[in-house]
Amino acid sequence: AERFVRPCIERVFPQLSGIGIPYAWGGRLAITMPRLPHVGRKSPNVYFAQGYSGQGVAIATLCGKLIAEAIGNQAERFDVMANLKIPRLPGGALFRQPLLQLGLMWYALRDRLG
Repeated sequence: AERFVRPCIERVFPQLSGIGIPYAWGGRLAITMPRLPHVGRKSPNVYFAQGYSGQGVAIATLCGKLIAEAIGNQAERFDVMANLKIPRLPGGALFRQPLLQLGLMWYALRDRLG
């Protein structure tokens, strides 16, 4: 993970060139089409939060707090997030993965070109 992230960090923040990176994470991201977290209930007592789109450190903490509030009968803030419309990725099971990869490459290209 460090080998992947170091060039990106140093390109954006050249003053950090060569600085130690004691912890690095790499893995899959859950990305929603509008880049908003997908929050809701599967049943009255089963809550979920997913799709942090690369912002999980901050957003997962907030979503955990909202779920805790909802469990404690203070669901107003949770309900605001749960009412966000998060469309499914197009393509169904057959095309979802190729379309996702194409979208990721497109946005990475846009980021690089400014």
